[in-house]
Amino acid sequence: MQRMSVHQALTGTDSIRQVRTSGDGVFWLAGIAAEDGRMTLRCWSDGEITEVTPGFNVRSRVMEYGGGAYAVADGLAAWCDDFTARLWLRDGQETHPLTPGSSRFRYGGLTLVPERRLLLAVREDHDVTPEERSEIVALDLDSDNADGGRVLVSGADFYAGPAVHRGRLAWFQWMHPSMSWDEALVCTAELDDPSQISTLPGGPGVSVQHPLWLGDGSLAYVTDESGYWNWVVHRDGDVVSWRTPRDCSIPVWVLDTPPACPVGDDLLATVQIVDGRGLLALWEPRSGDVTYPLPGTAMIESVASRGQELFVIAQWDDRPDSLIRICATGERTDIVASEPSTDPSRPVGRWAEGPAGPVQSWFYPVPKTTTPPPMLVLTHGGPTSVHYPSFDKMVQFWVSHGICVLDVNYSGSSGFGRAYRDRLKGQWGLLDVADVVAAAREVCRAGLVDPERVAIAGGSAGGYTTLQALVTSDFFAAGISSYGIGDLLALVEETHKVESRYTFALVAPWPEGEEIYRQRSPITQLDQLNTPMLILQGLEDRVVPPGQAFDMADAVRAKGLPLAVVTFEYEGHGFRSLAARTQSLESQLSFLEQVFALPLSDDVPVLPIENLRS
Repeated sequence: MQRMSVHQALTGTDSIRQVRTSGDGVFWLAGIAAEDGRMTLRCWSDGEITEVTPGFNVRSRVMEYGGGAYAVADGLAAWCDDFTARLWLRDGQETHPLTPGSSRFRYGGLTLVPERRLLLAVREDHDVTPEERSEIVALDLDSDNADGGRVLVSGADFYAGPAVHRGRLAWFQWMHPSMSWDEALVCTAELDDPSQISTLPGGPGVSVQHPLWLGDGSLAYVTDESGYWNWVVHRDGDVVSWRTPRDCSIPVWVLDTPPACPVGDDLLATVQIVDGRGLLALWEPRSGDVTYPLPGTAMIESVASRGQELFVIAQWDDRPDSLIRICATGERTDIVASEPSTDPSRPVGRWAEGPAGPVQSWFYPVPKTTTPPPMLVLTHGGPTSVHYPSFDKMVQFWVSHGICVLDVNYSGSSGFGRAYRDRLKGQWGLLDVADVVAAAREVCRAGLVDPERVAIAGGSAGGYTTLQALVTSDFFAAGISSYGIGDLLALVEETHKVESRYTFALVAPWPEGEEIYRQRSPITQLDQLNTPMLILQGLEDRVVPPGQAFDMADAVRAKGLPLAVVTFEYEGHGFRSLAARTQSLESQLSFLEQVFALPLSDDVPVLPIENLRS
């Protein structure tokens, strides 16, 4: 494998996500690599691709993580613009703002209702205290919506997924202290009179999500009542279910449309996650037939239909994402194609036995080594998230530099059913760490890596697992925390609305469990820390405030351990600009090269590391 430079790892292919269709074309969001990942709306029509939103940054900030930043229908396109903090509409050849610029309202989860000349959205009102208020609102396509939109539904803590069919509105909602994957309800109401609400079957401890109207007016949704997110269709008083011991949906972190859509009157295209990989499944409710028209994928990011045509953003393990059209005959056409990478490190699925049961991970080997190489263990965020084996240039970057990668889906990860997710309840900071160590030990016992040179890295919640692993185990030789959580007490008191009660289930009720929070905070256990650390932090982070990084760094510094701290002035929770991402990756590479005594890359600045002895 040829050595990959930092520049090569961070530049090149534009990202693609969230495909949708309209009569005038097929649309998707593209992250422009040459413009610091600016998100723009692109359209494929008559074989040509055009940019719909030049000069805009199509991004939502609802729930901090955003999502549902655009909608299209019948020649209309609406979007959230992060540059102007406004909603915009393209109607034919005319583009104009739908809302005044305001710091009060944020919008996401957009859906157009062209026959009513309306745009529906999930709106956050940030003038409300003590926390912002979430509502579903209707905005008039022919006015300036100076009032921020007409409120349709209010009263729940969170809303998502508004969808309309023939004047009937559906959505899903959840309440504190639950996260949407813990307990959520699908509701319906008449658009003209949304005060009379009907709730679909769910109940305590059941997550019901993602209402979708099929072509015949039936309502489909996912429920994990069986232990897995499976699809259900309500039709003419009957209920039809696809029961499969696999998750067919993903957690709601953002308000994007789900990886599912109706195709015609009686077909549902959805993702089915099998052993950590997402496959495209076509389910026919009337017959119960299930087919798989696109084998070999790592994940299905999103799907959309137009008549009998299906459009899929597919992720692969050996090349970047592609946008594919699948005709009713099964014929496939690449709209946005991708070529396989030259000699990539292909992920190998592995299972290790953790304290609560089997733990899944993806191992990326370094090819053709004469001695066991070092390894970087990755801990994903969330923690109710997951890493699929989708092609990742960052992973390939590390392998090209002679460092194996182990990507661990520890207990609490999604995609393996509710029981796997629920393992982490009350155990965050304990079981995730034990699982990561168990997965890494299994690879070491297999003789695939050097057990004396294993580092761990993660961001956000994964940064917390990284920090906890460093202070509660002696397995790892180095750690890298990106905007990681060092103080659970500060997190529960300072984090944003969506996650403000998240830790109640993961750690302990608050404030009754204050002592547990203190005991599981890495910053209170630094007497056990004996490894070099790199801390990366954005100074505008609202999810994990920068003070946590500074407190952690001060404590590490006071102990005299090797330490490097890199901060980014204009970055938040995650690094977006190319300059910040470049500095972050260069810092990580230089850090590992120095602490593992690897040859220094001559094209990367040497990172100053305090207290590092040669």
